[in-house]
Amino acid sequence: MNFAELNAEQLEARLAELTDETSEEKRDALDNDALEARITEMEAIQAELEARRQAAAEEARMAEEAAKQSGKPIIETEERKMYDINSAEYRDLWLRNLQGSLTEEEQRAYASNSTNAVPTLVSDKFFEKMKKLAPMLSEITLLRVAGNIKFVSEGTRNPADAGHTENSANNPAADTTVSVQLGGFEFLKILQISRTAKLMSIDAFEGWLENMLAGDIARAIDNYIINDSTNGIVKLTWTTNTNQIVNTQGYTYGNICDLIALLPAAYDAEAKFLVNKKTLYGDIAQIVNSSGDPIFVPNTVTGVGGMLMGYPVVVDDYVATANKGLYLGKWTDVVGNLSEDIHVDRDESAGFTANSIMYRGVAVFDSKPAKGDAIVRLVSTTA
Repeated sequence: MNFAELNAEQLEARLAELTDETSEEKRDALDNDALEARITEMEAIQAELEARRQAAAEEARMAEEAAKQSGKPIIETEERKMYDINSAEYRDLWLRNLQGSLTEEEQRAYASNSTNAVPTLVSDKFFEKMKKLAPMLSEITLLRVAGNIKFVSEGTRNPADAGHTENSANNPAADTTVSVQLGGFEFLKILQISRTAKLMSIDAFEGWLENMLAGDIARAIDNYIINDSTNGIVKLTWTTNTNQIVNTQGYTYGNICDLIALLPAAYDAEAKFLVNKKTLYGDIAQIVNSSGDPIFVPNTVTGVGGMLMGYPVVVDDYVATANKGLYLGKWTDVVGNLSEDIHVDRDESAGFTANSIMYRGVAVFDSKPAKGDAIVRLVSTTA
């Protein structure tokens, strides 16, 4: 293929095709010769693009030098512009810096533009991926405030005075508030990939970071919200027949009704069930009411969750299967703070002997239930 006849967009498109064809999922469909040919073509395209970038940078440098000598105003080159963190140009520079594929001119441009902050366009994709893979991030009250915070929520609420006599004194209601102090814990994932990461298209590389780093960090945060040994939902104080029902003979329509009865009616409008998929379909979905109708109606549109006894169901694999826990609560009374969005760093020295690059993703998060009475649960002592 004569690369000189193709423009940059065509070369990038071909590179994306080859990257897809040689991905781990599709490599088995190629024999060694075909795989080697594609990798060789990828390297040739990458070299052609790099040569064009260097030629453009050299042309800009010579034009700038000529302008200096002539005394004319220097026209700012594309590589020297100051890019905003929200711009597509900064996103491309940031991703290519992580790949290690910037030219010297582009490295100078990146250094003058950057504090290595994650571009807004990338950060937004990371965050959407996290919410998709961590169901509870979409259910709790989620803040994104730097540093430690103290969140104040309503506690006891008393009814208004009834039959107040006009002009008579009225004592303030004995309403209370509760506060949640949130710190910050690091959630970290390290990945190793071969240096062929440099050959990926920008979009493919961004997708890889999104899936591998943001996805795995999201799962760790989801598990923390539910199961952390100090601040997790499971560590609330559970008292049988107050905020807990213990099931000793297998789930029944009656004990699920008993569970619903424990939740104060004030929380009903926003209450949702939280359950593991195995427990939902293995123990609960088969239950019928006195009329023979299933008490669980799956969502046939999205295929996720559904309605149980009139309440929406959040399905989360981090609810333990050991005690077949079924939770019902107003999950917005669990407060979380993503005090630092995912930050990504790169290190080539760590993978020197393997000819690979190490990537580290770090996010800082903390969460805690604000009020214990907004959550009730049903647990099983049966196998």
